[in-house]
Amino acid sequence: MLTQEQVNHFETFGFLILRQAFIPEEMEQINAAANELWDGKRQRNPDADDLGIAPFIELSPALAWLAEDDRLYPAMEQLLGSGFIWSGSEGQNSVISPNPRHDWHADRPGARELGYRRIKIMLYLSPMKKEEGALRIIPGSHRDPLHTELHPFQAVHGQKDPTFFGQDGAEVPCYALETQPGDAAVFSQSLFHGVYGKVPDRRYIALKFAARPTSDAHLASLYCYSPYAFKPHEAFVKSDSRCIRGMVDGLVQLGEKAAGLVPEYYP
Repeated sequence: MLTQEQVNHFETFGFLILRQAFIPEEMEQINAAANELWDGKRQRNPDADDLGIAPFIELSPALAWLAEDDRLYPAMEQLLGSGFIWSGSEGQNSVISPNPRHDWHADRPGARELGYRRIKIMLYLSPMKKEEGALRIIPGSHRDPLHTELHPFQAVHGQKDPTFFGQDGAEVPCYALETQPGDAAVFSQSLFHGVYGKVPDRRYIALKFAARPTSDAHLASLYCYSPYAFKPHEAFVKSDSRCIRGMVDGLVQLGEKAAGLVPEYYP
């Protein structure tokens, strides 16, 4: 359960860090289960330099509990409202960091996206420092007017050697989410963020949640950015957990309607 101060912090700045939410013994178990999944991919693709897997925690009973953990689930209910939904997970293990930067962007960019809240929780399995691949964010950029004022960042994201208001991305004023294993970094997917100086063995698990869609615009947006949300993994659809099933119930049935709305809202 978040305190009112934590809720206010998230609403104002667009992020929270839950320091040492998980104890060392739990992190050992999480590490072991995550490494088992990554090792399996490495065996199948021995030359891979990026061991990204999605979905991720759904594939392992030793990790699936994270979706309903009482240090995370109640917080999502506070920030997203009752009936919030599961939007998938990913596990990333950058073995040799072929690209040391991930330039400034918002996962859900544009003023029209700001009315439909989506949140990502990052569990980093190795220490994260600013100059070694920690997530950098621009506080308050999940809201207008700052979000729209930063639209030029989105426009150059993905270009070769982009500049941001004339600066290299690493020089943009920001706050670095420096974390230790056991911390949980929570942020709005409308927040502008980037990564610079990635180092080998940068490992994390990402959990994604969204407010339950209440309009056609929400459905279209969810399908446009997260179509996989309408195809929840069988392990969650058939879960014995009331909380997990509650996050995915009805999504498959909404998928066809959502797909049909995309051309109208995202022509």
